Amino acid sequence: MGGRANHLAGSLVVSTRRNGIVVVVAALAVAAALALALLLTGRSTQAVPQRSLTAEASLSRSGALFADPLRASIEVLVDRKRIDPARVGFSIGFEPFSRIGIPRLSRHDTERLTRLVFSTDLVCSTEPCLPKAGRTRIQFTPAEVFYFPRDGSGRRTLRLPWQALTLAGRTSNADLAGADPFRQPVWHASTDPLAVSYRFSPFALKTGLFVFSGLLFAGAAFALWRVLRALQARLKLPLPSALERAVRLVERTEGREDSAAKRKALELLSRELTRSGESQLALAARELAWAEPTPIPAATQPLTLDVRRLIEQRSNGHGA
Repeated sequence: MGGRANHLAGSLVVSTRRNGIVVVVAALAVAAALALALLLTGRSTQAVPQRSLTAEASLSRSGALFADPLRASIEVLVDRKRIDPARVGFSIGFEPFSRIGIPRLSRHDTERLTRLVFSTDLVCSTEPCLPKAGRTRIQFTPAEVFYFPRDGSGRRTLRLPWQALTLAGRTSNADLAGADPFRQPVWHASTDPLAVSYRFSPFALKTGLFVFSGLLFAGAAFALWRVLRALQARLKLPLPSALERAVRLVERTEGREDSAAKRKALELLSRELTRSGESQLALAARELAWAEPTPIPAATQPLTLDVRRLIEQRSNGHGA
């Protein structure tokens, strides 16, 4: 009995240890599964903000000289679950400073929170910003951030104070007392415009454009000359031969009363016919040139018709 009891006790101890190991392994597996699930789903354990909207106003500097630029910024943190960031507005005033440029508004979303940053540039170059006793302090009117909660409770406003700004002049009484009245002070700002500068020299640009336009004109003139030459080559009529000019002269003198001109034309036609190898027509033209009385058109027309027929045959390639 005693041996069996000891054996059972040992078995119970081993079983208890094994169960503890199993529980630890199971707990670790559950923790790993939860961590993996959170990692895959991208969920966060961000704490819920206590306030639906928080804001802070700041200036880029706490002290400035006369006419120095200044930047004013308002940073707002919005809980999107309770406030629509698109319905957040700003009401600001910076007298005697004036706003310059266009105000900027940036937005950055992270989970359920939205960060809005409103900024604008300021400057003051008028008499109210001239310090009366070396320096002066300016306190801007508190800025107002208004918003509309999603629960429909109506418009709410949050007032934000600005830090005090110290203004100082650019000159002192000592500077003015020791200044030469006949010379411009070192702090004097000239209103004259800056000297004109060019990326390219106007003379070089003008010369280049003139040469380029000359080249374009020369190219256009050459192209036009080539076109006219081509058209002339197509439309150019062949020059009349010496024989044709001679027969035209006889035809023009047929209706005249000038017998000498008729005889000279017939004699010229006779010579051209002789050069062309037409001895019979040349003899007929010579006989008509010296015939008595002066040849009449009825006598010369048959000759000119024969010569015309000869010229036409030669132009068609039938004559020698």
